[in-house]
Parts: sequence; C-alpha cells; structure tokens
Amino acid sequence: MRSNIEIPPGAFETTSPDSKSARDESLLWVAWSFHRRTDGLCAAWKIPLHVIRPEFAGPLRWVELSLKTLRLLRRTRPTTLFVQNPSLALTILAVSVRPLFRYYLVVDAHNEGVRPFDRPYAFVRWLTRRVLKSADVTIVSNDALTKDVHAAGGRPLILPDSLPMVPTSKSTSRRLRNFKTPDVVVIATYRRDEPIAAIVAAAATMPGIRFAITGPAVRYRETSGPLPPNVQLTGYLQDPDYWQLLARATLICDLSLKPDCLVCGAYEALAVGKPMVLSDNPATQEIFGPAAVLTGSSPEEIAKAFGTALEDRKSLQANALKLREAFPLRWQMEAAAVWDAIETKSVPGAGTAA
Repeated sequence: MRSNIEIPPGAFETTSPDSKSARDESLLWVAWSFHRRTDGLCAAWKIPLHVIRPEFAGPLRWVELSLKTLRLLRRTRPTTLFVQNPSLALTILAVSVRPLFRYYLVVDAHNEGVRPFDRPYAFVRWLTRRVLKSADVTIVSNDALTKDVHAAGGRPLILPDSLPMVPTSKSTSRRLRNFKTPDVVVIATYRRDEPIAAIVAAAATMPGIRFAITGPAVRYRETSGPLPPNVQLTGYLQDPDYWQLLARATLICDLSLKPDCLVCGAYEALAVGKPMVLSDNPATQEIFGPAAVLTGSSPEEIAKAFGTALEDRKSLQANALKLREAFPLRWQMEAAAVWDAIETKSVPGAGTAA
C-alpha cells in the first residue's frame, strides 16, 4: 500500500472524534504519516487519530517524533494503542515502551511493514520480524501476508482498506485546464516499487492514447529521460484536483513490484467507478479482478493490458460500478469482525507478547 496524500513537513495533524462519537477514550491511534487506510479505520472504529509530523529534518526528526509520541502517550494513557507501520521506527518505539504504559498494542502493517521492499536489508528484516512477533495483534490487508506474520510468531488479522470518500465539491482550480482529458491516469509516487519507466515505454508505443502520471514530477525529471508527447506529468495535486482527474479518466493504472500488494489507487479507482490496470497477484484478483486487467511489469505486458482494458472498458466499468455498490457492506462486516477480535482479545495466540 502506498499513500498518494502528502502532508508538508512541519505539520502536526490531529484528527480526533469528539467525546460523543468516540468509542472509548482509552483508545488511541498514532501515525507518523497520513494514509487513507488509517483514516478510514479510525473513522469506522471511532478511534482518535494523531498524525505527528516533524518540524526538523535529518536525524533530529526521529528524536522529535519520539519525544512528541512519548508526551502524547503520557498524557492520554491509552489501554489500547494502534500504530501504523510504516513507520518501523514508530512501531519499535511502541513495542519498547509498552511495559511502561501497559497498553494492548495493535499494529496496522502495510506491505512494507511485513516484507521490507524499500529497505531490504538484513537488519531491517530482522527488526520487522521482531515487531511482528512482539505486537499483540498485526492487521494486514490480505491472506498472503498472514503467512509472514505467522512465520515471525505474530498474531494476524485480515482487513483490506475501506473505500475512500470522493469529495462532492468540484475543484475550482485552474491547474487542470492545462491538461487534456486523459485516456489513462497513472497513479504514482515515484517510489522504487513502481515500474514507471516500463509504463512510459508502454505509453510510447500507443501514440493515440493520452496518459497523465500523478505524483511529484520532480522525482521523475531527476531520474528519467524525456517523455513521449502523449504523456503528461501532473505534479502533486491537491485532493479536489486529484479526484477530478480520476473522474475524467477512461482508465486508471496503479502498478507495484511488491508481491501481494493491494495498492491505494485500486480503491480510489473503484471509488470513482473506473476500469483499472493493476499488478497481477492473488489479492488484487480476488478484490478487484472483475473490474481490472492484471499485468506483469514489462513494457510489452503493460501495453497489452492497456489495449485490452481500453477495448473492454464498458464491461469493466459496469463491473466496477457493481463492485463499488457491494464493497461497503462487505467491508463493514469484515471490519466489525476484526474489531470484535481486538476488543475481546480473541486473536489466536494473542495475549501479552514477549
């Protein structure tokens, strides 16, 4: 999972349900970066969410974030603490100070928090296995990742992301006027798991199709060559512009080299009822398969997937609209079951981890 939302450095974001809507004042969720998944879970479970961002850069930011987190824990004294991993550093901190604060620790682990891809070093893998074992509960997005949690000695629960809410207000920005209506929107953050070069190479073979690639364009320009004339970089978009761009697209693409990764862009595409081109893995096939063409990561495979999806766009969109209608009720049932397991501490093997 990758977040397509960026919060400027130095921001301290706090989103807390009011006292009437909060499920329990002894609950707390802490994150060091904003993510739609976390926001959706906190809203569904009525958990106060604190997203802490640093004012300093470099190594000092870790000291700052840790101190802010410790002050928050001392002030709130939660009996159940939820943390988002990434950040691995936050999760290690939560494990380390648990004997002091005596909370029940629930870790919502994204793919990187189970199988390190961006930092695949032996020490990081060891730390990851350690926190998987130490957490009282680890929530993951799909069944394949539970095997890794079990192998580390942890206690997994499965819950995919909720569908994001699409803003009802239209963008009033003039920025999108500079972009022709795209046939394909490629959702990108330019991280190392994204086959951007292969996507651009595939687009170059389809000169009659207009492509728009989201995300901070400077990252592309720093590392890649010239773009084909049918490909535009949107740069970072504010939320209303971003959703309007997705709504205007014929097809939405979000690819990842991470195995068993359910990308945020797939949920966003489903939220606007659009056909998709996604990476081929069992979890993606299970949730989004009827509305998507799944592909490998070579330019030839991607170009073929684009062609197939555009040719079959009417049937894929009809399937997307059906999935979008059924998704919320199914997710609410799954979320309720996961919450019940957390609340009753009935996760197999759960208890106070060593």
